[in-house]
Amino acid sequence: MSVRARADGRWAYNGLQAVVLENAQLRAVVLPEAGAKLYALEDRAAAREWLWHNPRIAPERSQIGATFDNHWSGGADAFFPTCYPCSVDGVAIPDSGEWWSVPWQPDVHEDATGVTLEMTAGGRVYPVISRRSYRLSHAGRELQLGFHIQNVGHAQLPFLLGFHPALALRPGGRIVLPDGVAQVDETSDGTMGAVGQRYAWPLLETASGPSDMSCVRGPEVGQFAGHYLFPSGGKIHWSVWDPDGGPGLSLTASPEFTGVWLWQVYGGWRGYHHVALEPWSGYPITLSDAVAQGSARVLAPGEEFTASLTLSLLPPGAEHS
Repeated sequence: MSVRARADGRWAYNGLQAVVLENAQLRAVVLPEAGAKLYALEDRAAAREWLWHNPRIAPERSQIGATFDNHWSGGADAFFPTCYPCSVDGVAIPDSGEWWSVPWQPDVHEDATGVTLEMTAGGRVYPVISRRSYRLSHAGRELQLGFHIQNVGHAQLPFLLGFHPALALRPGGRIVLPDGVAQVDETSDGTMGAVGQRYAWPLLETASGPSDMSCVRGPEVGQFAGHYLFPSGGKIHWSVWDPDGGPGLSLTASPEFTGVWLWQVYGGWRGYHHVALEPWSGYPITLSDAVAQGSARVLAPGEEFTASLTLSLLPPGAEHS
């Protein structure tokens, strides 16, 4: 195919509009009507799809207030203004926020260096106008994601922003996170830690000895855990690698993201096998708890918030180069 990038919105998937962004290196599929979900991210040279797809739930239009896990088709979603449902200042905030369950209006732009898909949605619960973007250069191996939120109401708005990429990782693969302290928030058994336990990533002390949390386990172990990483250097970045010198994928976040929620599912939760490495703008990732601890971000009336992420394809063997 041509080296030049293109964005084509004439596709459909399960009855939903699908916008395909592609060049010679990378192919991405975005579903504007399903919360602007990034549904596919393919390394074309390696024939490697990096995003996990739910084997029994296809992408669909959802309603505000629905339970995210019961509609989760996989791919990568963005959560605003919370992860877990809660109430803030008398306002009920739905599960995983509102972005994933509203349709977004797409618009495609091309310039001399690449193509950009921009999408806009108005808040249903929060008085905000939100914009999301995906940009692909003509010859690059990176997908750039942008987030823009404007408070169009008349009161301050506390919020959290998180990006939720479900990754299809292979047993024996490797998860590379920045140095820092991780905390166990959820766990299926002692091999994945005890709730409240803290450790220096990646070695977790268990009753049977140190456990390397950076090593991807197989679905036969029947385990899951949710850990949160507080990076020591302040910068959020990660990479994941296939075993035996295979290709990799990395994410680099702008400074607005301050930590990583590590959701590892190895057969022990709903029978799934995936890993989600989620950059968040604050902790805890339940907004009411973050407000109580003073760790939520706040938008004043008329104020705007921007943040960005970059997903990059990494060639085979680069982990040890």
